[in-house]
Amino acid sequence: MRVACDAASDLMESPMKLRLPQNDCNTVATTRHLRSLSSRAVVVAAAVLTIFVLSSRYGAGASDKTTGPGFSAELEGKEADVREALESVVNDTIIHGTYVYDKEQTLNGAEAVESSKALGEWSGAGKIYYKVFHNALAPRNFKGSEDQGIITVRYVLQSVAPDRFRIHIDAVFAETEHRTVHPSEGIVESSEFKEIAEKLRAIQLQEKKNEESRARIDAQIAAKKDLLRRRQEEATKLADAEASAQDLIKRVQDLRHKVEMRVSTSGARVKSAPFEGAATLQALKTSTDVVVLIISPYWLGIETSDGHRGWIRKEELVALP
Repeated sequence: MRVACDAASDLMESPMKLRLPQNDCNTVATTRHLRSLSSRAVVVAAAVLTIFVLSSRYGAGASDKTTGPGFSAELEGKEADVREALESVVNDTIIHGTYVYDKEQTLNGAEAVESSKALGEWSGAGKIYYKVFHNALAPRNFKGSEDQGIITVRYVLQSVAPDRFRIHIDAVFAETEHRTVHPSEGIVESSEFKEIAEKLRAIQLQEKKNEESRARIDAQIAAKKDLLRRRQEEATKLADAEASAQDLIKRVQDLRHKVEMRVSTSGARVKSAPFEGAATLQALKTSTDVVVLIISPYWLGIETSDGHRGWIRKEELVALP
């Protein structure tokens, strides 16, 4: 454009004294500037496209490709139960939420691995697990997957609060030949989480059943212990009662020996008073039992079985056998 303006200036200085309007000159300069910018834009676009193609094919492969936010949700339960549910899904050999062939809509053959570079480095906290499936052919629910490659699922378990945990799940498909990484459309991650949640519910339900069973067993054991205790108490009471009865019998026998006596072999005369010259009320035969009512140094006040009372000398009575 500067050449055109210079040429116009030369013409204006010629003998013919031709003059271009000032607006026309400005228009020419502007057009030249726009063409220059357009040329530069084309060059920059070509360079960017070249860099993108090279980095996609050779530079930024599956080892350093980053993905979107993936799937994240929380679960409630004991840490041991959550870990058990998560690890059972990691090791179940299935990539949930995707398949290769329409006739087999469950993708079996995956394996748990210790590490993977398919999703880059995880910079946050938490326990990380991986599950991979090799030689997947254009798996469903991965954006633009049209080749053979590896499916990688990453699980990150984080503690949020006591008995509450967050699980982050990401899934990608990395082409073997072109090393292009295709992120999941979200179905794989949500399907994996659903399996984990169902496993956790099954574990918790089984634990609840076990607790109820243990509670029933404990209740039965407690009932049996209580029954045994009551039986032991009853047996103790019965033994005490029997001992008391035996003691009472012994006391009665002892008392009987003290208050009951028997007429000796020579017989006995019942006197009206405790002295020899008193009148004889009756004569008792040998071995007649009497009850002693009064004890004095030489005489015993007695009562016979027919209700008669009197006095008998001590030597005429003997203790019961």
